[in-house]
Amino acid sequence: MRGSPVQILRLIAFGLGALAALFAAVELANTAAPEVPVEPSAGDDPLQEELARCRTITPEDLDTDLTCRAAWAEHRRHFLGLPADNTEEE
Repeated sequence: MRGSPVQILRLIAFGLGALAALFAAVELANTAAPEVPVEPSAGDDPLQEELARCRTITPEDLDTDLTCRAAWAEHRRHFLGLPADNTEEE
């Protein structure tokens, strides 16, 4: 049983209309509740306070700021779950 070309074109048009409606619904859902980046509060964590300060300096200053480099290294170590860098000898 073959459909006529008119029926095939109607099905294609209906499918494209449904697809367009789906895309419109997704776009509407994204614009209705846009994601707002939440700034983590530094609170009582001195590392977070230092990282917040380091985010405000220029890349040229970051190269020479050893405190920021150490803070980022500690943050990276904590994020990756690496052990503390205790190299004390007994």
